[in-house]
Amino acid sequence: MLMVKKSHYLFIALFICFNSVKVSAQTAYYIDGYHGGIWGHYPDWNTRFMADMLKKNPDWKINIELEPETWARAQAVDPSAYADFKALFADQSLNGRIEYVNPAYAQSYMYNISGESIIRQLSYGMKMIKAHFPEAVFTSYSSEEPCFTSALPQILTSFGFKYASLKNPNTCFGGYTRPHSGELVNWIGPDGTAIIASPRYDVETLAAKSTWQTIAWNNSAAYVNAALAAGIAHPIGMTLQDAGWKGGPFIGNGVHGDIKSTYTTWRNYFANVAAKDPRQNWKVSQEDMLVSLVWGSQVTQQIAQKVRVSENKLVATEKLAAMAKIYAAAVWPQAALDSAWRTLLLSQHHDCWIVPYNGKPGNTWADKVTGWTGHTNRICDSIINQAGATLNQPGVSGNYITVYNTTGVNRDEVISV
Repeated sequence: MLMVKKSHYLFIALFICFNSVKVSAQTAYYIDGYHGGIWGHYPDWNTRFMADMLKKNPDWKINIELEPETWARAQAVDPSAYADFKALFADQSLNGRIEYVNPAYAQSYMYNISGESIIRQLSYGMKMIKAHFPEAVFTSYSSEEPCFTSALPQILTSFGFKYASLKNPNTCFGGYTRPHSGELVNWIGPDGTAIIASPRYDVETLAAKSTWQTIAWNNSAAYVNAALAAGIAHPIGMTLQDAGWKGGPFIGNGVHGDIKSTYTTWRNYFANVAAKDPRQNWKVSQEDMLVSLVWGSQVTQQIAQKVRVSENKLVATEKLAAMAKIYAAAVWPQAALDSAWRTLLLSQHHDCWIVPYNGKPGNTWADKVTGWTGHTNRICDSIINQAGATLNQPGVSGNYITVYNTTGVNRDEVISV
């Protein structure tokens, strides 16, 4: 009789305990990681800090968008930390703890540059990252700032990306995307290409008294519960910390009241956590990017003009160099073109556009753009002059000009000399 009674009480206790946990505890997911680099912010101790914090916190996972040029300096100033971080990075499986979510060379906003520049931001960036981390797999695109444009689905999928995030909860002063209902969407670009994406939820409003954070920045209980009430089965919040912040895991152990947040990579979230969750089609236009460059309209206009001149000139230069190679067997100037692209890509760094006056007099971001685009233009002029001289027909004399059409389409128009 006593044994039955004890078993009965034990059953009741376990039943109450189980149901109490089931009712009160909710699981959410969190994207943590780091944003920055040697051009923006990356102290020399940061590589050691990340490696040590990952070892100290075995459940922590990070998503990084660190400027690719950062790693050459990290390797030079702290080779031991670089080796430790590289060893941790090597696991690029779904259960790996580090995912490179934005390999763009200079973390451009994307919406303010040409399509060819977006392609080069990714291609040059991925190449440099692969040189340091050969195992790197580029699966998910995500950014701490509003580095979004409607053309990204086509470009990202062409590079092998499978997923994207349209969130930037902790750095909204440069803007954010229009919210959308549901947990996942098929983000459809203007050409019809789709990529699976996590949108800014309808419930993800701006935080109280803030124009630079949404309520998803720290996975508060209020945010997660609002998402669950809206039918979102696997709510996720996000902050990519500035490189140089010393706190480690951004939301500590992830417990906020009845909410337990699990750190994850975007790759794991999309492929394992939310893989079977419903998705709505969303045709995203440029007007769904609610972005703003808010400090210094006149200097921003000057930066835009300088960058666009160099963008157009560099593409035309490549085409003219191609003509010279095909028709006159000229040597392809790869090293010079790489150097020209590097400084153009750096002039598209988001800090050039959002904080153009930051820096010491003579070395502000706006000053850097002048120097970087000037370098690109000088290389282009040199290649154009050399290609033009190579293409000129030998033995032809007299008053004549040669006009080269580098647009890729037939043209019939007046030329002024």
